[in-house]
Amino acid sequence: MIRRSLPAVATTTLLTAALALPAAVAYADPAQAPAGATPAPWCAGRASDGTSVFFADLQASSGMLTFGHESLTVSGKMLVKQSDGTLAPYSGPYTPTVGVGDAVVVSSGGKVAPDGSFTVHSAQVPFSAGTRQLQLKAVINRMVFCGPSTQVAPVAEPTRIVLDSASAAHVPAWGTATVSGILEYQEQDGTWHPAPEQTIALDETAGGLQGGVSGGDGRFSFTQNVGNAPAHWTVDARDHTGGWDEYLTGSSAGFDVTSIDQQLALHLAGAAVDAHSRLSVSVTVDSSDPAGSQGFLYLQQSGDGKTGWTTVDRIPASPLPRNLKVTLPVNNPHGYWRLYSPAAGGFPEARSNTVHTTVSATKMTGGTPNHTTVRRNGRIVFRGHVYQQGTVGSWKPIAHGYVTLLFRPQGSKTWQTWGRVKTDANGAYTINARAATSGTWLVVWNTPDGAHVDAEGPQTFVRT
Repeated sequence: MIRRSLPAVATTTLLTAALALPAAVAYADPAQAPAGATPAPWCAGRASDGTSVFFADLQASSGMLTFGHESLTVSGKMLVKQSDGTLAPYSGPYTPTVGVGDAVVVSSGGKVAPDGSFTVHSAQVPFSAGTRQLQLKAVINRMVFCGPSTQVAPVAEPTRIVLDSASAAHVPAWGTATVSGILEYQEQDGTWHPAPEQTIALDETAGGLQGGVSGGDGRFSFTQNVGNAPAHWTVDARDHTGGWDEYLTGSSAGFDVTSIDQQLALHLAGAAVDAHSRLSVSVTVDSSDPAGSQGFLYLQQSGDGKTGWTTVDRIPASPLPRNLKVTLPVNNPHGYWRLYSPAAGGFPEARSNTVHTTVSATKMTGGTPNHTTVRRNGRIVFRGHVYQQGTVGSWKPIAHGYVTLLFRPQGSKTWQTWGRVKTDANGAYTINARAATSGTWLVVWNTPDGAHVDAEGPQTFVRT
């Protein structure tokens, strides 16, 4: 049960016992005499020594106890009868105290001022204590004097939960959603006010309860993990683990995660281009839904890694690739590569990391014989140039590189080496051969390192 200090409230005249005062009672100062005084006879404690106690000018807070106003406040004056029959403040030698309560609702004693005035508060009245009479008492030298009583009646007030939003859409799968709002209670005049410092919980069903406490302004906030499917949660305000004021009724509000955005995480690794312009790269896909998007993944290429992305291969997205090695011929050995997945099946579009290969491109010009029909053992000549292009810049000649002439006889599947020459400083080559039989001729430049791809001219059939 939450305890708090009582704010100022409207007061009403305390119900006093209908007891007539003795006719002999007089006042020391008739001009300041109270309108009425109620006797408080000795009722317990140390045996009476003849002191006669009276209460006057009594006022009490409302007997309807509500949230924030859960105890009774009484003020007034405590007077004692003097030897001459007048009433006056107690002048000693003991320190009198005044309290209000009963056997269940205990009051801490309030001191009486020299002019007899006092203000006392009962302890917080438990809501479960129900309607009861709280009695005003005075204590002097362990003698207890019982004064009038007043009835208190606890009243529970309704609450409501006002959410900032009752739903969340497009929540990333396995991410989080925030549920926030304010807990309010309704006073007797019908107005709603924040309900501070009350226990409140988010019931996520499968995840159990997430507990919290409303702030001084009644606000609360929960951040809850989300799975990969829509969900309904309940914000519940009542006594779950203690800390709920029983002067408030419980309330609840629903919150819906209406849609989930599934997630794909695309990864490329180990990209390399070999001498034959074949790209090899490892593809891995992680998904918030094991079934995947049921669509396709697209391997894309760009010359600068920013613009002009074009698709060079298509890979099924289901089953999800795990370290899948993809190999395919490419025309740009020093390109940029990424994996792309369009929006499909509840998945937003996704892109992988970008990888870059730095192998130099090569090309061969010429490479065709000067004749395509010759007599047996007739001479044929091949001329041309070999060029290279790095990751940046223009094409440049490959100087002093070896060019090889290959021949495949008609009807055979095997290439034979027929000659080898070096290019000059301009990358030019000239190579001669004798055509002993009909077949296909091919000029090639084979890279001597892993920094270039091979180059070759056209395959040309020469008839003899």
